[in-house]
Amino acid sequence: MTTELTSPANALQVKETQPFTALCFTTHATLLTLPQQTDGSAQRLFQEATRLGLTITGPIHWIYTGVNGDETNEFQLEVALPISQPGDPSDAFIYRSFRSFRCACHSYTGSWSDSGPVYDALFAQLYRDGYQNDGHIREVYAVVDLENPSNCVTEIQIGLV
Repeated sequence: MTTELTSPANALQVKETQPFTALCFTTHATLLTLPQQTDGSAQRLFQEATRLGLTITGPIHWIYTGVNGDETNEFQLEVALPISQPGDPSDAFIYRSFRSFRCACHSYTGSWSDSGPVYDALFAQLYRDGYQNDGHIREVYAVVDLENPSNCVTEIQIGLV
């Protein structure tokens, strides 16, 4: 858990993200089936963007719609790789434009497998501060270090009503 979360009043900041265009992989999953449903999807998106000559403009986003913490609840997941503009059609992926997104966010440093308690603390603060989640959560993978997962940096964005 990050040091910011030891003081929950400082864990979340409200912001509005910028709109972006992305090359996307979309699936439906549960928290239990997520690893099987998404295995290698980010790497395949980068490979396809390179093959198509697309300009990558930011880190990969995982965009959850309808996730609620219940491991058996089915939700939609879009793995989105921001690009400057669509190019030739892709056989495997779609292009999608995402609007700006009002959210409460927190930058988490650490292994993804240890993020459960972070989400618990963030949602506790969210509700305590009088906000409501709109059913969307984004994870923006600012730093990915598979050799040393404790170095990973993920911006957690919780959509607001």
